[in-house]
Amino acid sequence: MVRTPERQVAVFGAGYIGLVTGACLAELGHRVVVRDIDPGKVALLRSGDVPIYEPDLGDMIARNKERLSFTTDLGETLDGAEIAYVCVDTPPSASGDADLSRVWSVVRSLEGAEHLRAVVMKSTVPVGTGTRVRAALDEAGLSHVGYAANPEFTAEGSAVRDFMRPDRIVIGSADDATAALVAELHEGIEGPVVVMDVRSAEMVKLASNALLATKISFINEIATLCEKTGADVEEVARAVGLDHRLGPPTSCGPASAGAAPASRRTPRRCASSPPTPATTCSSCRPSSRSTTCRSAARSRS
Repeated sequence: MVRTPERQVAVFGAGYIGLVTGACLAELGHRVVVRDIDPGKVALLRSGDVPIYEPDLGDMIARNKERLSFTTDLGETLDGAEIAYVCVDTPPSASGDADLSRVWSVVRSLEGAEHLRAVVMKSTVPVGTGTRVRAALDEAGLSHVGYAANPEFTAEGSAVRDFMRPDRIVIGSADDATAALVAELHEGIEGPVVVMDVRSAEMVKLASNALLATKISFINEIATLCEKTGADVEEVARAVGLDHRLGPPTSCGPASAGAAPASRRTPRRCASSPPTPATTCSSCRPSSRSTTCRSAARSRS
């Protein structure tokens, strides 16, 4: 079995997405340094404690302590790094727009890191952010550094499992070499790798969040009708979900391809969801010219 080369990865942000991303990449055999500006959080992680609850995350961090480290120091983070992952929060601002101040702080901090091969955006950002980041990297003298969008599709409570056994891995990049590098990081994971342009990848994340919230809102309305008519909402959801044209109308169960931000903001009423049969994404069909889909090879036991 041919092993994928070990990569040195810098992860910016030790929040929910950054910790899961860093731990899972270390689990895949890469050396990972996670940086956060909060000294207290870094001290906690260095002591072996995890500031969030996520099943299997603490064990995974402990298991990979030789490959996974935490710091507040920028130089230590970037030392020898080939790939920089941006995993900082993008909370809504007062106007409702995404606050990208943390993203831009990370991008500015990369100036002078000419040894980087790629910058990868994991944070949820508006469509078009990648174009602006690409321009900023060019202005900083990093035009040779690739850029990719690699959105996350993890749900709270199953984030480690969702990362290691994903419904799909979406990679948006303007060049094949960068897309291949990001795909290589995920080797050892079985799941379709869908490659597209950056704006499309950014839109996939937002569309997934919107659809998830829509389905939850829809089944909540159906639940209200069921309460008024005496129907059983779980039986209704199960039967509706057996229609291959529709899929399950909720995302309450493990079959959901959920996005953590949407699942945390949207109340859930239904307690279960029927299993979803395997389907072929449109980008896997021969008629698709703008995207390609392939399985990430299992390269590690």
